[in-house]
Amino acid sequence: MGQYSIIKYLKIADVVTLLSLLSGFAAIIYFSHGNFFNGSLALVAAAFFDWIDGKVARALGGGTDFGKALDFSDLVSFGVAPAFLISTLVPNYFSYFSAGIFLAASLLRLARFNITKEDASLGMPTTFNGIIFPVMYFAQNYFYFTSYAFPIAALVSSALMLSSFRVGK
Repeated sequence: MGQYSIIKYLKIADVVTLLSLLSGFAAIIYFSHGNFFNGSLALVAAAFFDWIDGKVARALGGGTDFGKALDFSDLVSFGVAPAFLISTLVPNYFSYFSAGIFLAASLLRLARFNITKEDASLGMPTTFNGIIFPVMYFAQNYFYFTSYAFPIAALVSSALMLSSFRVGK
């Protein structure tokens, strides 16, 4: 095996991170076919795998630099997939604008997380978007939501991700 072999770097927690990434990708595929129910379930699965990968990394002695770099995969599951849901579910210019702001905020939040050495995480973790938007989707069957609810939630989520309040890891 070469010095830079992927196998050398890959740990169990990283495999779980890849499951989160693939769940986010599955959500995008479902959303692109109009299957918002299964896409929302896939987002919840991505959030579950993301939660588990942190637990596994800590249980096995902490994360690695490679694992931290892989955390950018959260952009797919908790940035691109929810933005795609919002812009597909509510196809209007306000929704597209909100989804774009949301996607940029997700990337900025992940970049800040990747470079800070804090004991706490700053701002709302992107993973929460894997719960917020599926819950909103499922709840709309029981509560009336205006068509602006999803884009407004995206802007609120963006502000929370970019804020500086501390969240324990």
